[in-house]
Amino acid sequence: MPFSDYSLVLCIGDALLQGRLRVACKALDAQLPQIAVEDVARTLVLHPDCRILVFQQDTQFDHIVAQCERCRTSTQQRLVRLVDGSDYASCVATATICQALNIPSSDARLIEILRQLLGPPVPNGSATAIGEFDRRAATIKQNDVLHDTPIELSTPALSTPTIADVNHEVYATARRIASAEVDIVLVGETGTGKDWLAHYIHDHSGARGPFVAVNCPAIPETLAEAELFGVDAGAYTGATKSRAGRIESANGGTLYLDEIDSMPLTLQAKLLRVLQDRGVERVGSTVFRQLSFRVIVSTKVPLAKLVEDGKFRSDLYYRLSVVELALPVLRAQPARALELFWRYANYASVQFKLPLDRNANPGIESQILAHGWTGNIRELRAAAQRYALGFPAIRSAESDTHTGTLKDMLNQFERALLVATLERCNRNVSRAAKELGVESHVLYYKLKNLCIHIAARDTELTNTQVTSQTLSTLRSDERKVKSRATG
Repeated sequence: MPFSDYSLVLCIGDALLQGRLRVACKALDAQLPQIAVEDVARTLVLHPDCRILVFQQDTQFDHIVAQCERCRTSTQQRLVRLVDGSDYASCVATATICQALNIPSSDARLIEILRQLLGPPVPNGSATAIGEFDRRAATIKQNDVLHDTPIELSTPALSTPTIADVNHEVYATARRIASAEVDIVLVGETGTGKDWLAHYIHDHSGARGPFVAVNCPAIPETLAEAELFGVDAGAYTGATKSRAGRIESANGGTLYLDEIDSMPLTLQAKLLRVLQDRGVERVGSTVFRQLSFRVIVSTKVPLAKLVEDGKFRSDLYYRLSVVELALPVLRAQPARALELFWRYANYASVQFKLPLDRNANPGIESQILAHGWTGNIRELRAAAQRYALGFPAIRSAESDTHTGTLKDMLNQFERALLVATLERCNRNVSRAAKELGVESHVLYYKLKNLCIHIAARDTELTNTQVTSQTLSTLRSDERKVKSRATG
């Protein structure tokens, strides 16, 4: 086969990975040419319909990029690099140059990804029909050997945002259950990353079908049935053509219902039937279409609470909540906020092609630790982008008062730590003190000094503030206990 007839070429610099790819290619009856680092740019120029799968060390990859820049050839859609997902810096740097794919641990996933790469080049994150993948793969015949060893490819994240916080324990749980055919409920405040996590689960599930997202609040109630279940021609005035709904479009893949807590009760009843029978009847039709898909739903308010308030059907709740993943708020994890801020700032500096000056604002870290982050990760990303552009990361009058001294930063970190612990302990001071390994009266003293107010629901302190009288009483009780112990 002439070299120009190949839709995918390989440039793999690791013998172990070459062996894995060779086995995967054999499973697909596909043989692909292997080229040297020096030939990558020339191949992209001479063969515009060809993509190149690369696995090289950073120095070799930088050499490839430099060659492509000298040749003025685009790499964004035609170069695919296999990366170690744990090396975040490499992932971010690669994503600004070309498509980045994690090296998968599953051979089955290798085969699936190779099948996708054998298709025509598509924008990063978009889906391509499986039938087209199969058709292109079939054009590569077993005896058409060109260069060296045939090989295959890598893993997920075709649609998962590159900078998702995949190291968090929620993502670890998601990876563990991704391949299980169960419905999942994602619970979290706005900006906590529910959409990212839904994409991540789909990418790691091995599903061959598409990821279909439905924004429930955006669908008018009068059009919801037609939008979700589809329409047969003649079902109502203006329905001149039959068309599939969102649910039917998700066949073989994942149906993601975003903000399902806003779905009307009448529509919830119809959705329950779909989930139970795994099929739909289009509007105006009596034909039942059997489907196979996974359902992931997201909600800002726990569905159990909505059931108690009469705003969500209990039968639908029990049907959906096989697995429930709660995404934590950022204000309860100050150390994570700091780590993510610099991660997103580094990504933004590469994206905007600007140098990142970590010393531009000496008090930035204390500001991050003290900020409430009501918008969670979404707000944090915006702050990191502002910082990378040279603007104040946190737009508030309070941000200008920090001096950035060691004492200020320690106070801010201690305050953030105490607030996070209280949140985890439902504002119960005794539980928080036990978790921190200090006496309750010590914690009360620190709360007062740091101006942290205790909500009225605290079972041990009903006032909204720790008063001096309360502290005196606690100290007196402590002295009595010590005197009895020594006596």
